[in-house]
Order: sequence, then structure tokens, then C-alpha cells
Amino acid sequence: MPSYRIYRVGGGGRLVLGETFTAASDAEAVEHAAVLFRKGGEGELWCGGRLLGRFSKLGVFTPGVG
Repeated sequence: MPSYRIYRVGGGGRLVLGETFTAASDAEAVEHAAVLFRKGGEGELWCGGRLLGRFSKLGVFTPGVG
């Protein structure tokens, strides 16, 4: 199973590792991350060197280039 990483936007706009997890697919990874970002905050979801997308402060997911 692929490994995914969530980076949260921390102080000064810097990305900070929030969680690493595995998922069966990109869609499953986005669903998992969406639950975490519903609680607030903004950040990015990555699979290796591929940006899957970004979550806004409102929890809205925008797919990235990948």
C-alpha cells in the first residue's frame, strides 16, 4: 500500500509534518485527510514526491498537480 503524508501549515506559513499513513488508493487517502482537516487548519497531502492537493482553512480540498 502507498504511504501518504499530511503537512499542516504552521507558524509563519511553514509546512509541518502532521501524520504519515497508508491507504489503498489516492481517493481513500483524500477521504482520510479530509476527516482530519474538517477540524480546522490548512495543509497539503502528499504521496512520495507527488502533491495530491491542498486543504484550505475551511477544509475544502483542491487537487494538486500530480
